[in-house]
Amino acid sequence: MINTVLTWVSVLTFLVILFVLYQRAKLRTTEVVEEDFSTIEKVLEAVKMEMVEIVKEDYSLGLSEAEFNALYKRKARINNALKNCVHGIDSAKVIVIELIRGFIAEKVPIDKVSELLGLADGMQPSDHVIFEILMYRYKKKHGKQALAVLIDKYDLARERPATDANRPTDVSYYITSEDLRSIYEQEDIHLTDDEKYDLLAILVYQLYKGFGILDTLREMDINGFNCGTSGSILTNLQANREGGLKATNSVWLYFRGKYIHLRFMNFGSEDELKRIIQLMVRYNNPGPLTAKRGYLVNTMYDKSRILALRPPASEYWAVFVRKFTISDPSPEYLIAKPGVVRPDLPIRLIEFLMRGHVTCAVTGRQGSGKTTLMTSIIRYVDPRFNIRVLEMAPELYLRELYPSRNILSVQETETVTPQELQDALKKSDAALSIVGEVATDAIAARMIQMGQVASIFTIFSHHANTSRDLVFALRNSLVNASGFDMYTAERQVLDVVKVDIHLDYTPDGHRFIERITEIIPLDEQIPYPEYDVNDPVNSINRIFKEYFERQTDRVSFITRDILRYDKETKTYYVVNRLSPALEEKIRDNLGKLKVEFDKFVISEWGARKDLKSGEVDPVAESVINHYKNTEVPESYFEEHRSSFTPGLTIHEMSDEEKVQAVVSIIHNEKSPSEYEAEVMDKVNGVSQEDIDDEVLFFDFFDGEVNV
Repeated sequence: MINTVLTWVSVLTFLVILFVLYQRAKLRTTEVVEEDFSTIEKVLEAVKMEMVEIVKEDYSLGLSEAEFNALYKRKARINNALKNCVHGIDSAKVIVIELIRGFIAEKVPIDKVSELLGLADGMQPSDHVIFEILMYRYKKKHGKQALAVLIDKYDLARERPATDANRPTDVSYYITSEDLRSIYEQEDIHLTDDEKYDLLAILVYQLYKGFGILDTLREMDINGFNCGTSGSILTNLQANREGGLKATNSVWLYFRGKYIHLRFMNFGSEDELKRIIQLMVRYNNPGPLTAKRGYLVNTMYDKSRILALRPPASEYWAVFVRKFTISDPSPEYLIAKPGVVRPDLPIRLIEFLMRGHVTCAVTGRQGSGKTTLMTSIIRYVDPRFNIRVLEMAPELYLRELYPSRNILSVQETETVTPQELQDALKKSDAALSIVGEVATDAIAARMIQMGQVASIFTIFSHHANTSRDLVFALRNSLVNASGFDMYTAERQVLDVVKVDIHLDYTPDGHRFIERITEIIPLDEQIPYPEYDVNDPVNSINRIFKEYFERQTDRVSFITRDILRYDKETKTYYVVNRLSPALEEKIRDNLGKLKVEFDKFVISEWGARKDLKSGEVDPVAESVINHYKNTEVPESYFEEHRSSFTPGLTIHEMSDEEKVQAVVSIIHNEKSPSEYEAEVMDKVNGVSQEDIDDEVLFFDFFDGEVNV
């Protein structure tokens, strides 16, 4: 009985409390709080809160299993997009921007959107908004080429009078705020409401998860960009300079070999630049960029290489992004540019160097195109060869360009050193070893070692300015890393490195192969100068001078330019012929291409000069001159090439060889035996000495043989 009473009392009490709360709720005035979207930053805060709610939302109540699974997958997809979009992954970025756009379209009136963009009556959009509007429209039509199309259309990469220069003739490259606004007026863009929502969503995303003002720039197909590398850091001094630029106005576009200052871009504050840089280096968790760890080299998701620096290691926060577009440019495309004369010379020579298994250095300053050229000339390497690549950071991406070839690339990490990777690659059956950049003593030493024992030949890049500098730099690295003496180290370098392909570019961005240079070891058995009894004092001085040079710092090599480039006329031209030893090495590895190589060499460089006399072999010269104007059967050319082989002069040829050299490469009107009999009749009775002095030649026009 007591329990029943207590139960009823409890129920009545609960009902009374519930009734009182209900009455209070009815009497309470409902207040609707209007959200504040007066600035883009206010919209950003609201978007952040919305994203938190979306991620935390509980879908388990009142849903069927199918509905629950669908919403759970959506939630997981959003979570994944929010995590990945910070790396610049396009698919994740699109999802997040769409979520932001949906929120803005629902919560922010269109009039407020126009105000935030600066598009309302009486307002002017900011430089950044104008840039994003232009890119928005151009991306719809041109995709990742939007910026390039805009620059070309308005000639924005042209030379302009330089500031901070002492001569009126000095020029530089830059795009100003005035340029941007002039273009905007010419384009006469009128945005629809939907387009305004799109643009505001893009701007909010850039501040939320994106790379700020660099976000759209990073998407474009460009060579790269850097930030934090110009402008005054000491703002109190900057304020005293009229029209001066601050460090926050420091975005430089690397476009077709030109560095263009985007003066209309402004980070606004050092904190924003700091946020962007720290976000850009996060991919693959390389560790923090701290005051103790003042710089960081990493790779972004789109395979761009990034170098970030911060104070106190550098004077200001700075970032360098080098984009490597995975395309398939051929050497012909890279070298045979409009206006260039005889681009076939470097193209054919490089092909024979690759097919001839010659170890080559690709040298030049940053931005000269070393990586691009190395990537393109892989097509000249025998497809049967296994290729192994060592890089500091991925740049070549050879497997993407040559997916049917046997290629493996490795890169150093915090726990695996380049030396360990090189040791591992020795066991990977490499026919061709590629070192992306020889930048340290250890890498240089291992590269030389790989060239000696680990592969057939090697290709590597280096920043040396001259071929002599290249040899000395590699020699010094070998000494520092391996403990060799100077002489031994230099001989090892010379045993491996044979050719230097040096690249350069003009200030206006025109890239070219400045020279192709052979590095030739000197013969250790070169005799000392002879003693002259008629001039004893001078001759003995020459002997002593030579002796002490050899015992001290005698250079053990020479460099000889094989071809060069004339910047004034944009013309490639031949200089010296390859050394006999290198020509023979190339020929031995060419197989069926030997005849083609011989034709190329004698057609461009002519007959070889005698190493002692410096004179051209006349018999070989006559054959070559005739060959240039005559279609010659390849069988004759191959069979009798001894008449102009490296180092073989007329003094080393027999009568029969001289005759055969002439008669075998002529109009195919008679058989070689008939010509030989005709010529030998006239040679009979003439001594070897007379032939050497007078020189046998054939008059190809009237068919007469003269001695």
